[in-house]
Amino acid sequence: MKKQISLRNGIILSLLSALVASLLTALVVTLIAAKYNTDLQKKYARLDALDAEIRENFYTADIDDEALMNAMLKGYVSGLGDPYSTYLTDEELAQSRENSAGQYVGIGVTVLHSTTENTVLVKEVMPGSPAEKGGILPDDYIIRVNDLLIADDAAAALDAIKGLPDSEVTVTVLRPDGSEYTTTMKRAHVDEQTIEYQMLTDEIGYIRIKKFRTVTVEQFADAYAQLSQQSAKGILFDVRDNGGGLLSALEKIVDPLLPEGELAFAYDQDGKATPIIDSDAEYADIPMVVLTNGNTASAAELFACLLRDYADAVLVGETTFGKGIMQSTYSLPDGGGLTLTTATYATGETECYHGVGIAPDMESVNHTESATDTQLADAISVLEDLLKN
Repeated sequence: MKKQISLRNGIILSLLSALVASLLTALVVTLIAAKYNTDLQKKYARLDALDAEIRENFYTADIDDEALMNAMLKGYVSGLGDPYSTYLTDEELAQSRENSAGQYVGIGVTVLHSTTENTVLVKEVMPGSPAEKGGILPDDYIIRVNDLLIADDAAAALDAIKGLPDSEVTVTVLRPDGSEYTTTMKRAHVDEQTIEYQMLTDEIGYIRIKKFRTVTVEQFADAYAQLSQQSAKGILFDVRDNGGGLLSALEKIVDPLLPEGELAFAYDQDGKATPIIDSDAEYADIPMVVLTNGNTASAAELFACLLRDYADAVLVGETTFGKGIMQSTYSLPDGGGLTLTTATYATGETECYHGVGIAPDMESVNHTESATDTQLADAISVLEDLLKN
């Protein structure tokens, strides 16, 4: 009987302890929530006061509420002090996704927009694109799109180049000789050309990776296969001026070049490591050289670091930019999006190089006054030595 009473008392005490713990937890959560809500109310009170002053005293009643909201949200994120984190409007979010894919509807040109000089220079014309068929050339300056002048509103004019497939757009360019040329083209689906490749010698293949986009994966696979068929004994990868891109694209590109394993990791605010680069057992066992410079950043730096750490690639050129942090882009419930820096990253062999960069194994500075690419020549020389050994 006593045992039964003791057992019953024990059960009651356990239940009471659990109840007390639950009540204490609920109380703590309530207190934290109350403090959080109070802090939010203070923030919103300041915003309400600011908004009231603006609507009461601004010199015109013509206020664009959507523009105010977008600017406020952008300002909120900019308060983090991180140049890579930003609020995105619906249009900017769509543009960001389009850029990441490397696919869009347009005429197939890469341009350089100088905001100081208010000019738009055609840097590249993609092979087979509407622009190439329409006669637009590199070094042309776009001065008009339909009826929109670059001199009046370059952003609006450039935006007008895009549209629906098979719709027409008229572009006027200024040629280097001072003449004007106008052509009407049909917009088309265009894949950004992010890879260039060729055989430099009988044994050395060359692959330039301009960006890491969704389309880069297939373009790289084709380039690598073509060079292999042409009996390339060593590969020279050029990631100079490559500002990075998608880590998902990078992972697929390096997979055939690296041995099996989890090779790079992202570290969140708590220091928790998550694998971001995983390679299978099949890989290329050939000499490699990677060309870098001060504009080699983010995923391009990780590409160079991975090949040096796990494939014994030699880095030639200049110390890289030093961006060892990753961003994630989210859609927000009520519209717009957020690009936020969410982690640092590093390989399993090299610590995070953010703010420092990756030093080359052989330093080579590009001499702009030279008629030849001196860095490329140095890289070829290094790879030739590797092939001899």
